[in-house]
Amino acid sequence: MRAARRLPTDSVVEREHARADAVRYAPVVERLLGFQSTAGNRAVAALLRQATATTAVPVDPYEAADREAAEKSFDLGAKTYAANDFAHAYDFFTRSHELFSHPDLLFSTAQALRRLGGRRAETIALYEQYLTAGGTKRKQDAESFIKELRGPGRTGDEAVDRKAAEAAFDKGAAHYQAGRFAHAFDDFCKSYELYPHADILFSAAQALRRVGGRRQETIALYEQYLATGGTKRKKDAEAFIAELRGPGKTGDDQADRKAAEAAFNKAAAHYQAGRFADAFDAFCLSYELYPHPDILFSAAQALRRLGGRSAEAIALYEKYLETGGTKRNKDVEEFLAELRGLGAAP
Repeated sequence: MRAARRLPTDSVVEREHARADAVRYAPVVERLLGFQSTAGNRAVAALLRQATATTAVPVDPYEAADREAAEKSFDLGAKTYAANDFAHAYDFFTRSHELFSHPDLLFSTAQALRRLGGRRAETIALYEQYLTAGGTKRKQDAESFIKELRGPGRTGDEAVDRKAAEAAFDKGAAHYQAGRFAHAFDDFCKSYELYPHADILFSAAQALRRVGGRRQETIALYEQYLATGGTKRKKDAEAFIAELRGPGKTGDDQADRKAAEAAFNKAAAHYQAGRFADAFDAFCLSYELYPHPDILFSAAQALRRLGGRSAEAIALYEKYLETGGTKRNKDVEEFLAELRGLGAAP
């Protein structure tokens, strides 16, 4: 589907940031320094080595275990980030910070989510949390990214705001044409905030539909488009809403089960093709029509493979167990252990 005009791509941000951080966090002594290893810390590290060589320092085994697990999660995050798998990098970094609360880990988490796209408010909040927590190494970068993500904001001058909205829209259109639908969604949202026009809402809905994995949000955007007087793409919006909602339960068990099987088969095809967000949507639709534990398991699998939403994946696996799922109990327990321990699972 066409979103609109084209524009330049977004600015490239240091792809090797996480790789460099992974190297910084490696030495044992640096762990005690809060994973910091800048040039200025080397003298401190040397003094600490000298001190610990002659002084017995009691170590809390639980704290040490958490620190070790945090480093393991961070290293996995750095590897997935370097491989451009920003969703799973986000999961790993998030868990690392949960285990070892340090501003630098917050910054890495924010970096991964920004590169993933489609979740502006969360990303801004992470950069702000980094600054509030005392992050200084990347303070200017964090402030710059916050400014970029927020956009110029409305000035009250309609001509100025409309021009800024057009610039954001064109940037979103360029992302859309290049298949970067999450970033397109972010820019269309910025554009709408500056100049609330129904056509921009439609473009935002289009981008989010192509992102996948967020059915209810997408339906709400198409409905908002219609409610705000959108007419150009009225039929398209209604068709997309109907497709995303699915047939709905009829009360006829045989008919509902048949519709659920059709949705499940569609989801399975998406899953096999690596389209995990679309697979998740279709599995959820199937479950709504025919609530069976095995469908829940498949939905959880899709969300786990998608990445970036580990808490939701955990909740689905737990629900599978609660609703009587038994076929894949061993797999579920293994996935839950990895998701809870490291933040993500293969």
